[in-house]
Order: sequence, then C-alpha cells, then structure tokens
Amino acid sequence: MNSRIIVSCLISALIVVLLYPVILFTSIEMVTYDKSFYEKQYEKLDTAEAIGIDDDELLRVTQELTDYIRERSDSLELIQAEIKGVQRQVFNKREILHMIDVKALFQFGFQLRSISLLSIVVLSILLYWICSEKSLRIFAKSYLVVTASLLLLLLIAVPVIKSNFTYYWDQFHYLFFDNDLWVLNPKTDIMIQMVPEPFFYQAVLRVVVYFGLGILIIGAASFWILRIVRKKNVTYM
Repeated sequence: MNSRIIVSCLISALIVVLLYPVILFTSIEMVTYDKSFYEKQYEKLDTAEAIGIDDDELLRVTQELTDYIRERSDSLELIQAEIKGVQRQVFNKREILHMIDVKALFQFGFQLRSISLLSIVVLSILLYWICSEKSLRIFAKSYLVVTASLLLLLLIAVPVIKSNFTYYWDQFHYLFFDNDLWVLNPKTDIMIQMVPEPFFYQAVLRVVVYFGLGILIIGAASFWILRIVRKKNVTYM
C-alpha cells in the first residue's frame, strides 16, 4: 500500500477519534443548559414540593446554578430562596465545594472540546494537502469503519449501564472526583433534592441519544459522500 495512503488513513482515523469528544461535550452542554429539560423533570419528580420551594423560585435557582457552571457568576453562596417558608441561603458549604469540582470538570471537558476542534482543523488541512481530492473519501471511509465499532460498543454498554445505573454512576464519581463531597444527604441538602439520581438517569439517557444522533448524522453525510464519489467514478469511466 502506498505510504501516502497509509498516512492519510491514520490522519483520518485520528480526526474521527477527535470528533467524538466534540460531539459528546456538545451533547452534555445541550442537556445541561436546556431549561425545558429541567422543567419536565421537576414536574415529573415533584421537585418543588419535595424541597418546599415555589416553582418559579426553583427555576431561578436552577438558572443561577447553570450560570455558575457556565462561568457567568463567581459564587453559589449568594443564591437565596424561600424554602419551607424561610428565606435562606440555598446551598451549604459541602454542596458549594462539590460544585467547584463539578465546574472544574465541565471546564476541562469544554477545553478538551476546543483542543479537539482545533486539532481537527489542522489535521483536515494536512489531510487535504497530502491527498487533495481523495481526502473526503478517505475520511468518510475511516469514519464509517471506526463509528461502526463505537456504535456496536454503545449497543452493548447502554443496556449494561441501565441495568445497574446506581453502580456505574458511583463509579463515574470515584473516577473523576478525588473526594466524597459528591455524597450528599437527600434529607437536608438542596442540591441532591433538586437533581436526584432519577434526574441524572434521564439526563445521561438524553446525552447518549444526542451523542448517537450526532454520530449518525455525520455517518449519513459520510455515506452520502462515498455515494457521490462512486457516481463520479462511474461517470468518468
């Protein structure tokens, strides 16, 4: 095989791999900042009643919480609300410290997405420079091959995780946090009352759906590219 083709295939495979964090963290971002998702889950789980807070107040607190993750505010200590008839600070020290870790994790994820995007641009230019008109075809083939393997893995992993979500959700926290601040008391801590495990279960499912759709959309585009290329080849024969 021509060395140029081998290098092109390797670059294409790397571009495909770098696309995954872009799609994943974009999916996470879409769910995290989707106000309607929170509204539906709060209604389904009777969150406002469980906390003892007005529905509008709960949504305001949620907005301030997501603003903090987005770096639009500096602290959660100033968030106040009337809970069970008492005006008070919403989040305690343990919850605030945990959210510092969560915010840092989000920042890392979005930085990884930015680096991946920049790398994709550079590698795409390099791929085009190496094989010009063949670059799209090589990328499309690489994407379909690598993505088929990933989709197979997802088809196996999703049912396994769904069968024991609590276990895998705990493992996620053990992996990404070096403390136990994420272990909150559902009787006293507003954070876990707002977003209990059933909330996160639905959030993770939605992220997986968005991630899968993103992969399939690019896959459909890759398949279309290959069809166009084949038609051109047949025409010129």
